[in-house]
Amino acid sequence: MPQSDRLYGGGFNCSPECWSVFEEVLAAEFQDAVLFGRAHQTTVDAYAAQHPGARHRDKSIAVHLVGLHLVLERGLAPPDVPRRLQRLSGAVEAWPHFAPPEDLGPLTVIDVATAGSRQDHVSRVRAWAEQVWSAWRPHHAAVAGLAELCFAGGSARRAGGGRAGS
Repeated sequence: MPQSDRLYGGGFNCSPECWSVFEEVLAAEFQDAVLFGRAHQTTVDAYAAQHPGARHRDKSIAVHLVGLHLVLERGLAPPDVPRRLQRLSGAVEAWPHFAPPEDLGPLTVIDVATAGSRQDHVSRVRAWAEQVWSAWRPHHAAVAGLAELCFAGGSARRAGGGRAGS
């Protein structure tokens, strides 16, 4: 990974160099409407779920795992995910803790950064997201339960209660 002198606030469990590559991928997605629509939300969710720990709170991990679930399991288009996640964020009072997997797989944001075309970028984001989501398999049922709140009407609030998937 290239050396970086960029500042990094430490919210994710990653190196400054890894964060720098992530920022480059985000910049590419923000500058291209096609990439933004087809990949951006999934990029953010995959990165967050692959870098648990540090000051990365339970809420953040849960929200990003639900984002992956919505795209990969329910077939939502990435642009449809943020409003669902906003609904979820307003529906949960106490977020569950999902113990991170030991192995989150070999694909990383670097694989996306080296994509040669838009389609390659989108395909690599999808493969990376599938790998990260698969690594969290012990928590899939609990994440699916949280995802139900993305579609629920009304303002019922749910307590996450304890450790999920343990």
